[in-house]
Amino acid sequence: MYFWKINKLKEDFIAGNVSEKSMLKYLVAYTIFVGLAMIPFSETNEFDLFSALLLIPVSVIGLLYAYSSNGGDSGTNFLAKYFAIGWVVTVRLLVVILPLAVVTGIVMTSVGFDIPEGTTMWDVLITTVITAFYFWRIAVHIGQTATVNA
Repeated sequence: MYFWKINKLKEDFIAGNVSEKSMLKYLVAYTIFVGLAMIPFSETNEFDLFSALLLIPVSVIGLLYAYSSNGGDSGTNFLAKYFAIGWVVTVRLLVVILPLAVVTGIVMTSVGFDIPEGTTMWDVLITTVITAFYFWRIAVHIGQTATVNA
């Protein structure tokens, strides 16, 4: 895995020396890096940091599960499947979650429930469950393509 030498990485691509497993390492590293970059550092409470730190291992475990669902080291086209299937799963989740969140907010406000402005343990729990569900659905769909390819 390279951190700086882009020319050597390009040579490896040209020579066909970049494996699915090495691409997984880049994706996991990228996911951890993005997760760390998402940690809020201003006007936060203890749940903001907890949520950000919790989502990193959940995402990495989800990626590893999706990779194994694709056949692990013997699987093919993992990144292509991950991004394409992940896009469709994301769109589908948004179509369900956004209206559900709006309706829930309206109902809770109309019955007099005070919705806190800061992150709560419920927010952490809901976000973690949705993230785990997201990766699980991606892994299921990737696994179905791996079975077809086998």
